[in-house]
Amino acid sequence: MASTTTTAPPPQFAFRTLKEIGLTDAAPLYAPVPGFTRPQGNSRCCIYSPCGRYFAWAATDGVHVVDSASGAPVAELPVPNVYELAFSPRGSYVITWERPSKDEAGDAVKNLKVWRTAGEGERTVLGRWVQKSQTGWNLQYTADEKYCARVVTNEVQFYESHELGVPWNRLRAEGVADFALSPGNNNSVAVFIPQRKVSWGFLLYTGRGELT
Repeated sequence: MASTTTTAPPPQFAFRTLKEIGLTDAAPLYAPVPGFTRPQGNSRCCIYSPCGRYFAWAATDGVHVVDSASGAPVAELPVPNVYELAFSPRGSYVITWERPSKDEAGDAVKNLKVWRTAGEGERTVLGRWVQKSQTGWNLQYTADEKYCARVVTNEVQFYESHELGVPWNRLRAEGVADFALSPGNNNSVAVFIPQRKVSWGFLLYTGRGELT
C-alpha cells in the first residue's frame, strides 16, 4: 500500500513599508509568495489571522483580505477609513475600526464593524457599533467562535457570533472598565472594575462552562 505524505507550508512573514506590503515565504525558500501582488501606495495597518490562513491590510480604498499561502484574493471590504484590523480566532470574521466621525445630523457614525471573511456574494456587515476609543476597541471571541463580547457602560454584552443584532446575554457590573474571556473550551470571563475613592479595584469571575 502506497503511503502519502503531506508537505507543510513553509513559515512566512509579512512586511509593510511607506510604499508597499509584501508576503514572503521563509526557510527554506526565502522568496515572495508567488500569487501575491504587492499593493502599492499608503496603507495604515496589516495583520494575519490567528490561524494563519488569511492576511489583511487596510488601504485608502478599503480593506483587502487574501489567502496567505497562495496570495489569492478572498475579500474586499468597502471601508476606506480603517485604522485598526483584527480577526476572530479561526479567521471566520474580520473586525474593522474606523476613525470616529459624525454624520450630517451630528450623530456618531458606527465605526466598529464585523464582517464575514469568506463566502459567496457581496460582503455585508454582520454588526456595527459606535466605538470612540482606540484602546480596547476590539471584540473578544471564545476559542470556538460561538460567542463574542464587548464592554459598554456598566456591563459586558455577549453575542452569538452569527447574530450580532441583539445581545444574547449580559453581565451587569457597575463601573466595569475592561474584561477578558478565558482561552480554551471552558468558557469563563473576568471583569475589571477600577478603584473608587477608598475601595480597591477588583476582578469578578463567572463560573466555568457554557456562558449563561
